[in-house]
Amino acid sequence: MGSQSQPKIPVIDMSNESLKPGISTWLSTCKEIRHAFEEIGCFEAIYREVPLELHNNVFATAAELFGLPNEIKMKNKSTKTYFDYFGQYASLPLYESLAIDNPTSLESTQSFTTLMWPAGYQGFCESAHSYAEIGAELEKMVMRMLCESYGLDDKHYESYTKSANYLLRYFKYRTPKANETTVGLNPHTDKTLISTIHQSHIKGLQIRTKDDEWIDVEPSPTSFLVMAGDVLTAWSNDRIRPCWHKVNMTASETRISMGLFSFISGTVNIPEEFADDTWPLRYKPFNHFGYLRFNSEAEPKGLPSTLKDYCGM
Repeated sequence: MGSQSQPKIPVIDMSNESLKPGISTWLSTCKEIRHAFEEIGCFEAIYREVPLELHNNVFATAAELFGLPNEIKMKNKSTKTYFDYFGQYASLPLYESLAIDNPTSLESTQSFTTLMWPAGYQGFCESAHSYAEIGAELEKMVMRMLCESYGLDDKHYESYTKSANYLLRYFKYRTPKANETTVGLNPHTDKTLISTIHQSHIKGLQIRTKDDEWIDVEPSPTSFLVMAGDVLTAWSNDRIRPCWHKVNMTASETRISMGLFSFISGTVNIPEEFADDTWPLRYKPFNHFGYLRFNSEAEPKGLPSTLKDYCGM
């Protein structure tokens, strides 16, 4: 028998002015975030810190970015696995994506902008940088609240802020042609610590519940889907579920979305507070970028490429 009501993604107001450490609203929100991550692997953050004008500018300049010639876009290269241009895939014909490494640095964002527009494009650079800075503040607050909800001391949160490497991704999904697949992205979990997805007005993002139902994530200028990646699952010693999600394109209009992803530079250590006699340690310390390389080399060969394969006990 199916459930009587459509499952819902937990909605948590992260713009509440009373969200200050130590007071009751903060403590209750810490618990809500932890519960959402443990139950479904994600939550919808209501986050009003991105002004509507910036939201509109980011999506307008994103459309211009995707309008550039393919040979320009394909200059988006990186020495880091999964940090470069994606697209032109026969298996995913609707999908295309570009990425800015370290977008909270104005210099990095300027460097990407000049690569795409050699004559410069100040409007793109400013909106991308501002958006990334505000998004990174949300991810930091989520991580701080998670650490607090698990009773971890400040050193764990400080370690995260010192080692976090952010990546800002622009996603585009064109409308399917007649008899063409509607698959924008296949079901997957992210190889990140935390992923935050912000949609334009066109929906398409779906997440999988514990009951294996796929539910739509409704777009809104103040709505950000905050998802646990594989590395957050390992960091929590399997207390947190990674969020399974996909993109299905049924709209008659191009869909653009933004993703801010956090990775850990250096070694990921599982806090000792997460392991005891009843819940033994399940992962060795590991290198996040090493895991990305391991995954990218294993996938084409059809080999197992989960974190358990890479660094499980």
